[in-house]
Amino acid sequence: RHLIPHFTRSSVWRAADLPVLERGKGCYVWDTSGERWLDGLSGLFCVNIGHGRDDLADAAAAQMRKLAFATNWGYAHPPSIEASRMIAELAPGDLDHVFFVSSGSEAVESALKLARNYHLARGETKRLKVIARSWSYHGTTLCALSVTGIPAMREPFAPMLWDGVVRVPNTLDAEPGA
Repeated sequence: RHLIPHFTRSSVWRAADLPVLERGKGCYVWDTSGERWLDGLSGLFCVNIGHGRDDLADAAAAQMRKLAFATNWGYAHPPSIEASRMIAELAPGDLDHVFFVSSGSEAVESALKLARNYHLARGETKRLKVIARSWSYHGTTLCALSVTGIPAMREPFAPMLWDGVVRVPNTLDAEPGA
């Protein structure tokens, strides 16, 4: 009655038969009526290692007993230090710095801001364009939505979106040899 699900028509979320997921194991989730569903989006890409992992629940509980949450604003903490080291060791070339954020939209937004600041620091004040595919999803924050190429998602917010995006055809839409 109080929840508005993401990307869901109101006729669906107001219906009495809206599925309510209550548990998961591996790549499956179950709703409150006992029906099993394949979690094809992996909880929107957040649990692609599977549901019901006791080892991860135990590690999270142990960490939360020590420090439930801390930002990296002027501080560091052992989990962020260790995770950034592991990522830097796996990253190619000289990509050895890690900037953590809380969502994909925020990651796109941060990447665009970091790229802009990089060019400004080099005195390249006119480097303002981003190339994005015509039909693409990059997130729903205003800057990420500016890069997103799905018209129905963009249209309500068009007056507020940044116009520095150059659209190119999707790979499957491009003409051979293009």
